[in-house]
Amino acid sequence: MPPAEQASPAARPLKIGFIGSMNAMPMSYALKFRRDGHDVRYVVEAPRSDYLMRPEHQYPREVGFPYPSWIFECVRPYGLVGHAFAGIRYAKIVAAMADRDVVFLNDYGLALAPHLPARVLCIALSSGSDVDVYCSYAAAWSYSLQVRRRWLFPARLALEFMRCFNQRRGLKRCDVLAYFPEGLNEKGDRIVREMVRRKPRTQVVRRYDLNFQATGATYAPPEARPLRKILVPVRFNIHPPTGSEFEYKGNDLIIEALAAYKKRNPAIEVHLFDKGVAADIDFARELCRRLDLESSVVWHKEVPLEQLLRLYEECDVCFDQVGSHWMGAIGCLALYTGRPLIANARLDVFAALWGDDPPILHATTVDQICAQLVRCEDPGFRAALARRGHDFAVAMLDTENVYRHLRDAMATAMADQAR
Repeated sequence: MPPAEQASPAARPLKIGFIGSMNAMPMSYALKFRRDGHDVRYVVEAPRSDYLMRPEHQYPREVGFPYPSWIFECVRPYGLVGHAFAGIRYAKIVAAMADRDVVFLNDYGLALAPHLPARVLCIALSSGSDVDVYCSYAAAWSYSLQVRRRWLFPARLALEFMRCFNQRRGLKRCDVLAYFPEGLNEKGDRIVREMVRRKPRTQVVRRYDLNFQATGATYAPPEARPLRKILVPVRFNIHPPTGSEFEYKGNDLIIEALAAYKKRNPAIEVHLFDKGVAADIDFARELCRRLDLESSVVWHKEVPLEQLLRLYEECDVCFDQVGSHWMGAIGCLALYTGRPLIANARLDVFAALWGDDPPILHATTVDQICAQLVRCEDPGFRAALARRGHDFAVAMLDTENVYRHLRDAMATAMADQAR
């Protein structure tokens, strides 16, 4: 049998591992590999209180708790020291993956790639910050400068640089790198280009997707009623700790626009989430008070996906980031569930993939946000946009498309290994 056919994931079941679970995103791929008959082992290291990282909260229909045998729970609360000494801190996790044919690495997991057996094919399944922040010495320096006690600066700098070194070494070990479309984040793009230059055979798979079926999300046209409930599940990042303009999500612009729109529509009910940078959450609460929006705001803590989906069902309009970041899972879910979405569509990057007129209400300023809210007052407009948004999400944003590309890249990389 030729090596390429022998190594093909379609030709034989593989032992596949997953380390790192930022926002539980890797679980969407793990479920697809299991569906196709592969032996999957998935590590959960986040504490049980972490709704965002634990898969049972993000994929309640597929993953229950206590976990089935294929999910390996090894709680190791995340931290800088653990990341700097990843090989020691996560030795038990590395040992659990020693028998795998392929290991997908996400978040801190990238730092563990050099500790896996040489025969294991390593694939970087990036969620963003694990490349553009943790692989950046400039970001490491910026974080170190934030230490309050100056005498701790040398120790903080050493740990930050160790984390960066470990992460970059792990990324270099990978033969396949799944990362965002080029142009979305120039800092991340530079690191990806550097890795490919140093290791030319590295395959880059561009991913921008969500596993809608696994989330349990369903489409329902918005109710024909006056615009009232506005959902803003955007993580707060107004003054990025790293100083990166690409991390700015524009939460302050959203609040200012909603305060201005409230003068036209006093009945609005705004749902905000207590998640993100703590100082920016405090800043946002004060901004709501100062702009007389506080009485219209309902604050939520981190919630399980099932509860978040109920909030989608109840809302009339949803927001994703309007800053210089990019639309994430919350925007994808809004489109799929049929909720008009106001966000920075980043057409400078996505026009090549989506065309010039995606069903996203593009806005990056207070005036633009207010104008889009006024458009959404028309129930007929919301209903038409909802249908377009759902069809767009199915055609352009479903994980199945990226999964197929990853399988092809795996087959190619394993064939190269067999030569």
